[in-house]
Amino acid sequence: MLRTAIRWENLFIFGCLVVLMIGKACSNETYGPYHVIGYNYTDRNIFLFNIDDFGAGDSNAHQSGGGGGITCCLEIPRSARTLHFKIEYDLTREQYDKDLPTDKFETDIPVPFLPNKHAGYIEVHFLPRKKIEAKWVDFPTRPHIPNATE
Repeated sequence: MLRTAIRWENLFIFGCLVVLMIGKACSNETYGPYHVIGYNYTDRNIFLFNIDDFGAGDSNAHQSGGGGGITCCLEIPRSARTLHFKIEYDLTREQYDKDLPTDKFETDIPVPFLPNKHAGYIEVHFLPRKKIEAKWVDFPTRPHIPNATE
């Protein structure tokens, strides 16, 4: 009788561990993959930007289409509440002439609302004063970039 109770107890503990491990594995799932496109509203070219260590490309200033190409495939962890951005600007003429380092900055922004958990585009809007906005879209929009050249 005692052996039967110990067996059931061990079986119960094993079952609980399996459920916990499956739950932990499921919590690591991601949304996506999403295409990423950057729209640059600033007066400086962005040499590169990363989103949570995902190389998302670059974005030129004064381009009517936003200045960036489309990069694939960003995945966003289900548990993520923010996206961490690392941005590096192109050199200014003064930085180039004086062999100075590039301007870099990092920031966190909220994960955009993701109505489609498995496809779509994340548009990243680089605004003046180092402000960044991101939004999910079904297909990239054509933004109005002030002072854009064709």
